[in-house]
Amino acid sequence: MSQVERFWAGCPLFADADAAELADLTRQSAPIHLQARQSLFLRGEPGDHVYLLVSGAVRITVLSEDGREVMFALIEAGQVFGEISVLDEGPRTANATAMGKSELLALSRAALYAYLDRKPERYRRLIAVLCQRIRSADQLLEDLLFQSTRTRLAKHLRDLAGKIGERDGPSITLRMSQQDLADNLGVSRELVNKILSRWESAGTVSLWRGKITFLLDALPEGDGEG
Repeated sequence: MSQVERFWAGCPLFADADAAELADLTRQSAPIHLQARQSLFLRGEPGDHVYLLVSGAVRITVLSEDGREVMFALIEAGQVFGEISVLDEGPRTANATAMGKSELLALSRAALYAYLDRKPERYRRLIAVLCQRIRSADQLLEDLLFQSTRTRLAKHLRDLAGKIGERDGPSITLRMSQQDLADNLGVSRELVNKILSRWESAGTVSLWRGKITFLLDALPEGDGEG
């Protein structure tokens, strides 16, 4: 089995693909390499491919009426995304941007349908993927409405740690700017800086030239002071 075939086989949507199907998926998929902050697609663009994220992380965002970028999904390795436009043949509903160096595989609408149609029960699995996406978006919306920025930032750092964090013993380092964090949360950079500076004074995090280093257990939880 080739490396690309293993990528497809490791994705839940394609878990029951046989050897011939994996070979077809590999033959019909195109590799894509993105650099940090590079755009994959923009809201309103036509969409006729789904994507499997092989490595890295991709954030799905929209712009608010006042021009702020708000993230409502964070795609991690092994997940398929971009399926909405493929299924309803409408334009992209959001922007997709790489958070760091990322590798993807692109699969056309025709190839996806050919795979699904071979076993109709696979549509149930696709529905499960869509439902999980909705649940994740609902959780982000709930956090936005009911959690403080401090709590949301700590939760977001934990989430990023498992996706793009660099481990050095118990420490985790994220190579991203405070502006990127602010954009992900849909808040101002000044507010993120205020929270991180307070945590740095308390010894919770270390900030240095576009890098944030922290211990997962040291990040505050809940909406208390800190």
